[in-house]
Amino acid sequence: MINKLKKIIENENPRNPYTDTELAQLLETFRETITNLRTREMIPDSRTRRKELLDFEIIAILTEQPQISERKLTEKLNEVGFSITRSAVGKYKKEVQDKISIIEPLKQIKEADPFEDLIGSNGSLKTQINQAKASILYPPKGLHTLITGPSGSGKSFVAQKMYEYSKTTKNFKGNVRFEVFNCADYAENPQLLLSQLFGYVKGAFTGATEDKKGLVEICDGGILFLDEIHRLPPEGQEILFYLLDQNLYRRLGETELARKSKLLLIGATTEDPSKTLLLTFRRRIPINIEMPSYHERTISEKFHFIKMFFKNESKRVNKPFRIKRDVIKSFLSYSCNGNIGQLKSDIQATSAKGFLHATINQKNEICINFQELPKQIIEEIIMKNDFNEEVYSFSQKDLIINESDSKELEKMNKLSIPVHTETIYEFIENTYQTMKLENYTESKIKLYLSERIEGEMQRLSLLSYKKEIDYDILKNLIGSRLLEATKMSFEIANNYFENLDSKLIFPLSIHLNSAINRYISNKETINPNLEMIKQNYKKEFKVGSLIKDLIDKEYAINLPQDEIGFIAMYLKNFKGLVQEKNIKIGIVVLSHGNVAKGMVEVANKLLGVNHAVGLEMDLTDSPNLMLEKTIPVVKNADQGKGVLILADMGSLILFGDIISARTQISVRVVGRVDTLMVIESVRRSLLPEDTLDKLADEIDSKQFLTGSTFISPIEREKVIVTLCLTGEGAAKVLKNYIKTSIVNYTDKIKIIPIGFFTQDELSVTLDEISHSNEILAIVGTINPIYKDIPFVSAEELLNKSNKLLHILSNKGKLYKENTLKNYISIDLIHIENEFVTKNDVLDKMTKKLIQKESITSGFILSMYKRETMGNTFLEGGIAIPHGESEYITKPAISITKLATPILWENNQYVTFIFLLALTEDNGKEIEDLYNILYKDNVFKLLEEANTKEEIHSILTNTIL
Repeated sequence: MINKLKKIIENENPRNPYTDTELAQLLETFRETITNLRTREMIPDSRTRRKELLDFEIIAILTEQPQISERKLTEKLNEVGFSITRSAVGKYKKEVQDKISIIEPLKQIKEADPFEDLIGSNGSLKTQINQAKASILYPPKGLHTLITGPSGSGKSFVAQKMYEYSKTTKNFKGNVRFEVFNCADYAENPQLLLSQLFGYVKGAFTGATEDKKGLVEICDGGILFLDEIHRLPPEGQEILFYLLDQNLYRRLGETELARKSKLLLIGATTEDPSKTLLLTFRRRIPINIEMPSYHERTISEKFHFIKMFFKNESKRVNKPFRIKRDVIKSFLSYSCNGNIGQLKSDIQATSAKGFLHATINQKNEICINFQELPKQIIEEIIMKNDFNEEVYSFSQKDLIINESDSKELEKMNKLSIPVHTETIYEFIENTYQTMKLENYTESKIKLYLSERIEGEMQRLSLLSYKKEIDYDILKNLIGSRLLEATKMSFEIANNYFENLDSKLIFPLSIHLNSAINRYISNKETINPNLEMIKQNYKKEFKVGSLIKDLIDKEYAINLPQDEIGFIAMYLKNFKGLVQEKNIKIGIVVLSHGNVAKGMVEVANKLLGVNHAVGLEMDLTDSPNLMLEKTIPVVKNADQGKGVLILADMGSLILFGDIISARTQISVRVVGRVDTLMVIESVRRSLLPEDTLDKLADEIDSKQFLTGSTFISPIEREKVIVTLCLTGEGAAKVLKNYIKTSIVNYTDKIKIIPIGFFTQDELSVTLDEISHSNEILAIVGTINPIYKDIPFVSAEELLNKSNKLLHILSNKGKLYKENTLKNYISIDLIHIENEFVTKNDVLDKMTKKLIQKESITSGFILSMYKRETMGNTFLEGGIAIPHGESEYITKPAISITKLATPILWENNQYVTFIFLLALTEDNGKEIEDLYNILYKDNVFKLLEEANTKEEIHSILTNTIL
């Protein structure tokens, strides 16, 4: 029994450990037996087992919010999985505050918080920093901590900051010792590794001629940081376990644990601790801080890393740096497999190349161009087809780093309006030169440029789009003559395009100025996309020709035809950007997981509107649940011209006609959405001349999948179409015959008679019927051959053929098997007559599932984690909590009906809880449960049910 007891405690939820009573129930024995066994084995009681973790969580919360109320603190603790009352929280909070001074500024130097200068301290590292602070603040000497994360993610740096922070607390003295030891340095010689850590006595091994202290002894009262702790051999882990558990250790060569040292251990590893560290050792390190990789950092944080590393290089060589925007874009976008450490090395290598070129050319400023990047980065970026939209906001201009005048530059930036004078020529020439240096062929360079030019033109346009034009600044840049010519060009274009944005004048004038200078200097102009522009943007090209003629006449020159292509692209990017008040096509973006809202935010921000709406579905949502979530969003998005739904994959692309049928709103669906598609759809939806079908067709023509099929036979009415060549009257005769001869089906099927005129008219009529109905079969005197709908001839019907019956009982089956009876048992249904909390009822339900061997204990923690991630509340007072499928051994559904509704989340109360212990293979059961709960008056019957048997019968016997 003791082994079973230890195993249960080992796998219990550390936030809510089992009480002796609960352990006795699980082991089917008496509570006194459990208490005696636990005491004999020196196993702490449940309160003691969770106290350390609970105290730590309270410290972490108070570190971030010192003035938080007990009520809010209780809510936060329950959100992360603790089941604890407000009165208990008040007691624990007071104990913690009595031991540490979180509320008061730490030693009056709160402004000198060592963590403040960490990039991401208020972003992707906020949680990690709060954990690190709480680890140091925990009385009396902090909590042992393991920092995990990929190589180069900053684990050592965080450990250093924890040491610096410790000196500002009362737990450690100002001269606290901090020792760093990398276990990998001695991994090939375990004996030498252990001797460095624990010391040795004379004669312990060959060469041990005298006693020597180890780092454990030197660090008594201080902090020991063991990097790559997974390289510590098992023997060393066992010695460390005793040190952490009892503050005792032994030197090499000694036989007894007679030496004492009380230190705080911080370990770091790139490996999975469960596979590389002993369980007993891991249990003495309660805190695990997970560091994000470089890819998990925000674009803003990446940019600040890049800026910091270049600033370090500028200081090193004492020269100013100019980092070209293509370099910034590359460092923000490349794979960077070695994380922050790799980024630093790549920037150092790039800076060295730039320094060499500046020295050879006797330049004071070091200019970092694209060709200075390491070759593997250049190759990766050149082959990259898509960039994160946010990257462009941090790479719109060169980055200048000059420590001596950085403050002056900052002051100037605040006082002046940035003027962007870049042109498309710089992009073409710089890219061409770089790719030539890297030995790319002419054809490959041309292909790359043709694919990138349109995007670059959009970027140049956007640099000016949201800025008011200061004509005085523009006049100083290009001269009054060209400014007036550009204004005249704008007037010409405005006659051809409604709502042409006047901000076109700024980038167009800059471009024309450069074009004229290139012509005068005999520089060749090549537009790799000229033929494509002629073909796809005929109107813009025509107007561009008129503008070229105007400039040619004004300056007595003859600009090449390639210039017309560039002018046409500027017209394309600025037409239709000014909107009059009008109804617009609604845009709704649907995705599985956290994708849709990000794409919508980028598109809305880029176009300066708040038009598109994002809706994100949980990966466990059934198709019908997704549909119910989508319908109200579509209703809100509709302004009178219909709604375009952009969906990512799966069942989301199947919603169009169902939503149209239920809302009477025109809806089209296009699949495989990406950010560029959302941006283009939003831009086009704002144009008054566009229609829903035109927009959907053109978006879909870019090789994306259109959703034109339908789901959910429950949601669409089933029909049989009767069709006769002689007209609708004869079709009605067939309708009446079917109604009288197929009695068992006709109460569930609508029969629609139609006449036959022309094939085109017939197809349109059938399209209209199928728009909101599911056509099971067509019965008639002539086969219209419509899609894959089965046809039954009038002769077959009147001759008592079973063909129609066969179709209805198979393809058009009206009733689906209710499979819930295989997953809901009466002993998993509970009617709770007493008032309970959310955590109380979840604990009872999970323990019942454990007893039934449907789940393992790990399910509990995964369920609580899932509760903190998102909404498990359904309309009507229903909750569907669930956990990860890896902890499910036998799929089941546990049900609790509450006499008194309980608060679930966000002021939402529930009376029914369906705890789903279902796997990815149980999608049908999830959908069946949803369909039953919202079918006719089922929920009302459940509310009226007084016994478990009644509830079981309602859920398992309802026909789908």
